[in-house]
Amino acid sequence: MINLSTGLCKDIATTQHTWLRYGVQAHVKGKSGLVLLCALLIISQSLNIKVWEFENDDKFAVSSLIPAGPTDVHEGKLCQRCKDLDFCQSQFKIHDQVAQLGRSATDCQFCQLRWEACKHLDGQSSRVVFERIGPVIKMNESDPPVFSLFKPKESATLSEIPIGRPFLQQNPLSDSQFQLMKLWLEYCDDNHESCKPDQDEHETPSIHIEDSGLSDIDSVVSRSLRSRKSPRLPTRLLDLNTGSVDTIRLYETQPGDRHQDFKYIALSHPWGEPTKSHPHFCTTVGNRAAHRAGIQLQDLPNTFKDAVTTTRAIGLRYLWIDSLCIVQGPGGDFNTESQRMEDVFSSAYCVIAASRATGQWDGFLKDRPESFKNPYVTLKSDKGAQFYVSRYLDDFTHDVLEGSLNQRGWVLQERALARRTIYFTAKQTYWECGGGVRCETLTKMNNQLAAFLGDPNFPQVAIRSSASQRETSRGQRILYYQDLYKTYSRLKFTHWEDRAVAMNGLEQRLSWGFKCRGGFGILDDSRQENHRSLLHRSLLWHRAKGPLEKIVFPPDRQKAPTWSWMAFQGEIDYLAVPFNGVDWDTELKSPWQKAETQSAGRSEVLEIRATARQLKVGNKPIEGVKLFFNSSGQSQPLVSKALCVVVGKEKGYTHVRDRTHYILLVRPTGSAKESQAMVCERIGAGQVPGRCIEVDGPGSEVRIR
Repeated sequence: MINLSTGLCKDIATTQHTWLRYGVQAHVKGKSGLVLLCALLIISQSLNIKVWEFENDDKFAVSSLIPAGPTDVHEGKLCQRCKDLDFCQSQFKIHDQVAQLGRSATDCQFCQLRWEACKHLDGQSSRVVFERIGPVIKMNESDPPVFSLFKPKESATLSEIPIGRPFLQQNPLSDSQFQLMKLWLEYCDDNHESCKPDQDEHETPSIHIEDSGLSDIDSVVSRSLRSRKSPRLPTRLLDLNTGSVDTIRLYETQPGDRHQDFKYIALSHPWGEPTKSHPHFCTTVGNRAAHRAGIQLQDLPNTFKDAVTTTRAIGLRYLWIDSLCIVQGPGGDFNTESQRMEDVFSSAYCVIAASRATGQWDGFLKDRPESFKNPYVTLKSDKGAQFYVSRYLDDFTHDVLEGSLNQRGWVLQERALARRTIYFTAKQTYWECGGGVRCETLTKMNNQLAAFLGDPNFPQVAIRSSASQRETSRGQRILYYQDLYKTYSRLKFTHWEDRAVAMNGLEQRLSWGFKCRGGFGILDDSRQENHRSLLHRSLLWHRAKGPLEKIVFPPDRQKAPTWSWMAFQGEIDYLAVPFNGVDWDTELKSPWQKAETQSAGRSEVLEIRATARQLKVGNKPIEGVKLFFNSSGQSQPLVSKALCVVVGKEKGYTHVRDRTHYILLVRPTGSAKESQAMVCERIGAGQVPGRCIEVDGPGSEVRIR
């Protein structure tokens, strides 16, 4: 039982029902404990990422005309104990002795399935429990499940078991595979209005948050979403209908082109490492005219060939691939086009993700490995209705979310901006849209955390309470963007200077959703008085694992400032700052203050103005001191050179010297004239008691760049 503060609960609005779903009983009492609530929210999110809710989708399965289940109608080889099992009874469980299960596995197919699932426990645990939870069976209450239950369309009496397929086809190029993809798209078109790109031609004026006067979430979000849904064609598309199935061409869109005439697929894929025999296949200034004339299909890398095959099979004419539709290299337009990724992916009819590919030349429509040939058992109910128990196949978390493609930095934005995506993994093909995840097995499922990035109107899920249509609390939003940025900081780039650019579209969405300005992984404060502290909290990031290394930006790229974690390679975390427990420093000035940036272009240096003071921290450990320098293992040399900028200090009635102060660590980068503030770079962050800060005197005015 956890006691939570009545006065602080306004920071994180939730319901007892929500917490009970995570197995947590939360009762509000006293004037402390919000930090516990925040921690519980984070813990529940991390635990819940592999917990999926399954929906009955029999109506779609029946109408799909896709074969559901094998043609084999013979009951599997079973022992008498397994024949007598009643899978449809409530709280169905099987209690097994691990050693005995190993012996019976030779004569019973279902015992063999269970033995394969638990044999790694032999010698560690003598007992194992298999329990049915809806259409899946879990082992020892763990996730993911170990088995799935399916029935053919003919077994309508088994209402507890969904219609589905206990096996996967080895050839992903079969007609039934593409038929299923088309059915997913048709169903989404007919039933999910929010998932479809707007096809109407109209102009929506740009909205400036500072001048709009919009104070409620509905006005800002709805106008923002209408603006986003205004169709904007990509600068270039690949035309797959050139009169020859062996040729495609690069088409440059024109001002008069109508969006409804250019419905297109966008490809999300890994570039991979180029080799002498397999260089990156790109459009450049030198071959741009040739690509407009035509590209032979046989010359394309396998991943691009498969994208052409899939787009044609779905029934569309146009395809967008970044390396071909953006002019790469010297004289190209990457810097301009990379700012348009929000338009490209949110306006696409669908995104296809080459999740199983390792590079351009790998492909994603290859036969599936024999190791994924799924074992299943055919059983019959006491009334003779047939059903199947198979090894669990629908592991979207492992196959997609934790897959190699999703470890790439660009892909996070592509997934969040896409309205719907088809993922081609080594095991099976998945569909994701605002209605949830669909699987090749005909399973349909949802996950609260996966829904954040699967939101077709990102970040609407983040700014709306899951329990109601009211906007979420400030605390929930802070935890949301911190978790998003921490996730992004773990992702990889071929070119690290892309780290800020690859998040640009998402940051625009977050700024609209949170009604604030921002950039480079930092959010500014909202104009609403009760939505302050976004800037201060987002500045209190620090390195998580290993050192942070400065990114070297080429001359044609805007350099990220050192107060942003996007200026570095490496994983970040945030200081654990209590909600409603800090007085934020008012002398720290936002880099986006209108008076200072109203005439600024993208090349303008963004700087934070603040007051810096000396640190009084020696070589000996001091209670309450936690300092995180960007470079690990060099704390003592850096401390001697560091100044601190107070971002906020702990509220309370104790003397200020005993209260925790949350600080940025900075150091001068050069000399400054007496009339100018000193230019500094950020070298870390931390928290210290007030007595460790020199407060005598006015301090030094600094500009952090």
